[in-house]
Amino acid sequence: MLRVRSPAGTARITVEPTASGEDFAQMMLDGIPKSERDEIDPTTLRLSNQPGTSGESVPFDALQGRKVGDMGFSHGDLLFLSYKTGPPASSHPTTDASSPHPHPAQPDPAHPHTHLDPPLHGTIPLPDLGNVEEPEVDVYWKSQDGKIRRKRDQVMCRHGEKGMCDYCMPLEPWDSAYIAEKQIKHLSYNAYLRKLLSSRPPSAASSSAVVIPPLTPLSLSVMQPCPTGSHPPFPAGICSTCQPSALTLSSQPFRMVDHVEFADPSIIEGLLTAWRRTGTQRIGFLIGRYDKYDEVPMGVKIVVEALWEPKQEGEVDGLTVETPWEEEPRVAEIAGWCDKGLGVMGMIYTDLTPSDEDITKLLYKRHAQSYTASSLDMLLSAAYQISHPLPTKASPTGQFSSRFVTCCLTGNAEGVVEVLAWQATEQAEAMVKAGIVEATVDPGVVRVRKPGEGEYIPEVFYSFKNEYGIQVKMPAKPTFPVEYLFVNVTHGFPVKPSPLFLSNSFPIENRPGLHDQSMELVISQLGGILRGCDGEVTDSSTWPPRTKQQVAKWLSDWHLVAFLCMQGIFSLEEQKILARAATVHAHPKDSLAVEQLFASSGWSTLLMLVESSASIRSPPPANPPSAAFDAMGIDSPTPASRQPAPPAQAAPSGERVCPHCTFVNEGGRSDCEICGLPLDG
Repeated sequence: MLRVRSPAGTARITVEPTASGEDFAQMMLDGIPKSERDEIDPTTLRLSNQPGTSGESVPFDALQGRKVGDMGFSHGDLLFLSYKTGPPASSHPTTDASSPHPHPAQPDPAHPHTHLDPPLHGTIPLPDLGNVEEPEVDVYWKSQDGKIRRKRDQVMCRHGEKGMCDYCMPLEPWDSAYIAEKQIKHLSYNAYLRKLLSSRPPSAASSSAVVIPPLTPLSLSVMQPCPTGSHPPFPAGICSTCQPSALTLSSQPFRMVDHVEFADPSIIEGLLTAWRRTGTQRIGFLIGRYDKYDEVPMGVKIVVEALWEPKQEGEVDGLTVETPWEEEPRVAEIAGWCDKGLGVMGMIYTDLTPSDEDITKLLYKRHAQSYTASSLDMLLSAAYQISHPLPTKASPTGQFSSRFVTCCLTGNAEGVVEVLAWQATEQAEAMVKAGIVEATVDPGVVRVRKPGEGEYIPEVFYSFKNEYGIQVKMPAKPTFPVEYLFVNVTHGFPVKPSPLFLSNSFPIENRPGLHDQSMELVISQLGGILRGCDGEVTDSSTWPPRTKQQVAKWLSDWHLVAFLCMQGIFSLEEQKILARAATVHAHPKDSLAVEQLFASSGWSTLLMLVESSASIRSPPPANPPSAAFDAMGIDSPTPASRQPAPPAQAAPSGERVCPHCTFVNEGGRSDCEICGLPLDG
């Protein structure tokens, strides 16, 4: 027996657990007087476990295809039925269950505007949420109980080894005492989900991801058109139903990612090398995968295996990068071939400034007394997170927030490089998507925009404890602290590095003027390996095992694999084999990938180019010991494959032209006034 309370009164319904959802819906409608039932707008029928808007509600369409026994109801439960009377709105937006759900376009923080999308635009019918493909790490944690195991307390436990009591029984992953003891500031995403489901009956919790998703994406957009249909579309009309509610900023109790692990220190060093040699800031996208993180209950970490640097223009105090990133789909595809689950996980950029007192040390400018992440950082992070949503069955839209992380290389108190990592909160994503906030001159505060013509900006508040320990609520207009918009993420390196890619000898992409990628360089490097080979260059079957191992290690370079896949030498299937061959050491079951690559037609074409080149016949000059120079902090000499820069030309008036930036310097100078490089080349 279930009780259903509606505007027409409370009705008692006796229904069998095997009854279909359609029959259950009809029983509830039969409990409404016929005079009122005929005036109900079917699109507004919703069923909730709490009165008003405080509980979780689902549309009547969610009952289709389900059994009453699978909905988590218990005998005597009180349900709340809500609806609106009047003719149905003909322009009410609907979503076809069979239509694709592409990732949303990335908003531009510099050009905010009022969005007219409904709060749950693109809502997927609940039975179809089973088709959402979640990350493997989330599937793994769903299959685990997630409880925190404890050993028998030698002092408090009075039972035997096989017994259990309150002092040694497993704790829930959200246990507040354990979280405080371990100084865990934020719950993991999966522990937070488990906490939301803990208040439901066991039968409901086991199927809640399908019946009633526990998460509801936040939206600060105006509903267009209004579900009531009682007024013209915005901005001609607005009511309490279609306008977004006021927002109170608060600390987010969970974080989508708990830790960022760099598989090898050379990943960061490659980005720092570009800054050291040019003095301009650089940005790169993190290529990695998800993995479980045991330091936090039901934790998730990102393991970064490589970087991809997009087209950009670096400056001393900033940089300009292409938006949107046009190569992202292709880069993500190649990464997925290299390892299952490998893809674009975030971004990292430098914010490095040498100290005025000692140029060998870095300026310490991101700290508790200034800011950790600036308002512009937050808008950028939120914009990228919006374009990389997390697929999940726990949300009615099939997506919730994002696991896209942001890392920054900056100076610490000792004047050396440190990594800062963070994520924008879900509230920050909603504010950026709705065009509510904008960056300010002060990096520590965010400004709430003033609404323009045809725009609606909801009220924004933030709360804090004053000097008397009292919780105070303040309006966020015109500004509020940026700390409300992000959560910190820890980072580190493995004790025993086991990177997916073994080599980094090939130049990094999109670094014009510093070093360039080319097929000539590929042929030169491969020819250098095969120069001492006793077998035939074009017949890999005659190569000795040592040569094959050297070639396999040379191929295990992310930048080389991506470059070769984008050159058109290899077919699509051969590109997949190439990616597998680059990571064969991490996949023992795929040990034949290298031999399959050597037998492909694309590889034969590459070997023919190597044989026909002069590099295989005459040894080039010895390469300079770049590693030794780098260890001493000295720029490596120009490689032999490059022509040395011509000396500075003398102008007729005694002035000297810089061979690097072409600036005309005054006579008598040894270094360029603009770029600081030697005028003698």
